[in-house]
Amino acid sequence: MSAYPQSLAPVLDPLTPVQREAAMALGRVLVLAGAGTGKTKTLTAGVACRIQMYGMRPSQILCVTFTNKAAQEMRERITSVLGEGQAPFWLGTFHGLGARQLRAEPEVAQLHPGFDIRDADDATALIRRLMKAMDPDTVPEPDTGKKCDVRQVKKMGERIGHLKENLVTPEAAPAWVRGLIERRRAARQMVDVEGWEFAVRLYQIYQATLREQNAADFSDLLMWPTLALMNDRSYRDRWSQRFTSVMADEFQDVNRAQMLWLTYMSEYSRELFAVGDDSQSIYSWRGAKIGFIRNFVREFDGARLFKLEENFRSTHHILQAANAIIARDPGRIPKTLFTQKGDGQKIEVLSYDYASDEADAIAAEMGRRAAEGVAWHDMAMIYRINRLSRSLEEALLKARIPYEIIGDVGFYHRAVVKDALAFLMLAACPDSRQSDEALRRVANVPRRGLGAKALGQIEQEAQDRGLSLCAAVTTATLPAKVRDSLLAFRETVSRIGQIPDMRLCDRLDTLLKETGYYTMWREAASEEGETALQNLSELVGLAEGFTRLQDLLEHAALATASPNERGRDRVQLMTMHRAKGLEFPHVFLPAWEETVFPGMGERNYEEERRLAYVSLTRAMQRATISSVGYRQGVSARPSGFIEEIPAEHRVTGWLRQQGQSKRRETGGRFRHTAAALDAMGF
Repeated sequence: MSAYPQSLAPVLDPLTPVQREAAMALGRVLVLAGAGTGKTKTLTAGVACRIQMYGMRPSQILCVTFTNKAAQEMRERITSVLGEGQAPFWLGTFHGLGARQLRAEPEVAQLHPGFDIRDADDATALIRRLMKAMDPDTVPEPDTGKKCDVRQVKKMGERIGHLKENLVTPEAAPAWVRGLIERRRAARQMVDVEGWEFAVRLYQIYQATLREQNAADFSDLLMWPTLALMNDRSYRDRWSQRFTSVMADEFQDVNRAQMLWLTYMSEYSRELFAVGDDSQSIYSWRGAKIGFIRNFVREFDGARLFKLEENFRSTHHILQAANAIIARDPGRIPKTLFTQKGDGQKIEVLSYDYASDEADAIAAEMGRRAAEGVAWHDMAMIYRINRLSRSLEEALLKARIPYEIIGDVGFYHRAVVKDALAFLMLAACPDSRQSDEALRRVANVPRRGLGAKALGQIEQEAQDRGLSLCAAVTTATLPAKVRDSLLAFRETVSRIGQIPDMRLCDRLDTLLKETGYYTMWREAASEEGETALQNLSELVGLAEGFTRLQDLLEHAALATASPNERGRDRVQLMTMHRAKGLEFPHVFLPAWEETVFPGMGERNYEEERRLAYVSLTRAMQRATISSVGYRQGVSARPSGFIEEIPAEHRVTGWLRQQGQSKRRETGGRFRHTAAALDAMGF
């Protein structure tokens, strides 16, 4: 006989004993949910228990997640189990629920009903405008770049956000920043005193402007309700008494403001159900504080800890590899994942001389597995940073493997790459209508004063005379300054396009130099500028492999078309951060080199270790790790994380080369023998 209502049997019967016990527990509860251990299922069951078993009303349960997608998924799961109208009324993201709270009582932020919410782009634009309106002598000289450039504006926005995440009001900011400076000096750390003091003045002006506009930015949505909960007893009672239970997903990712908000909102009920995994805490750069989940049981008297350790995703060898790496994180809450899915296959560890060799080998192996019946979408490449995708994309293109980049645009989709190809097209045929789109794209990049009106005049001239847009520049009636600038641009691209026997890569490099395109990005002095220059360097290097522009443009066009064919079966490419929460039968993990992963400089080594754990545990059946000896002009050696994987759980080289790969014939799209596959180049 079940110890719970029969109506809950469909929810609780499929759970493991520890999942079931956790879902039914009341009070302050931390569910430490390892990768693939049924976190969402347990949280959903926890909501169902509170409604069906303990009689809590859906309108009195507060359930918070980090993304709208996660909130929607949870709502759908609860509705499917309990029926329409049974999902918690207060279910959403921190910012979404904070906004609802602030709408109810906007005066806590000195706002009025009907206030506007400024998104990140709006907030950045306001900061830029305020900085440019200030006395230039009061704006500090940045270490790199120019005053009020993209990088400095971004840095000041980040500092204002940091103040708000720490619940520092404009009035309290001067004293708080003085304390920050003193602490860093005492620790003999570098500190930008002038920059922080300027950020305080800017913060005060910025917040006053928002209030004048009756507007709030995203950080305000949580900061002001949290401050009111802290400082106003009647406000705190009013809000905490609304809820009989507070439930939080991805608890390892909470920052200070979020933690305090959860604590105060659950003060009256003393019901805080938190689900998370400290081993998957990978967002410290976003303000997440891993200490909140690790200290949960000590922070709350009578708190209970439940460990979900049975993994339903991966095989034994994969989990043992991940366990071995994460076991070296000294501050972790001890747990060991296990599975009943069998041993599976060992981790493949491969090394190559160059990135192109690595990428080609992975693409060939993907082709073999597809021919054996593995669907493209069951394979994923997961890498540390976006810039690594280019060589991987190239290999997939050559092998005619359909792919999709998750959370980023493909190499040939990037604006700077499209701009560069437009310069080449324009230089090749300036007097042909075929170059019209190219001129529209780059005639004002960098800026040459060409506005919509002047472009319209050029287009009318081209139509009247039957000319290309580039040719029409010479006869169109334009303002003198614009005309001179465009004529000089036309002369430059035409001249470079006519240089005989010039290699395509050299022609591209010369165009980017003489049109001022390189200079534009160098002067941007921002991360965006650095990334743009890296992409341009990649493209110039890539162009060395082509003798005809037509071939390069066709190659780019095919690359652009492939990932956008929505609904097709495609290999998935993504960064380690994007991969969190996902799973794939076959996972390829390239670029595990010390210079890339964990990387050099100021990276948090233990957080990189947790990224390795997250990456490996995305794999369900097969995981392949690779490294190269030389990447992007720098010699490299394999990541130390590889050596931490016990020898009995990894092999050097492909499993198929050692007779351990479980090849199978299928009735699917491919029926090729091994010899036929080799002949195809897979």
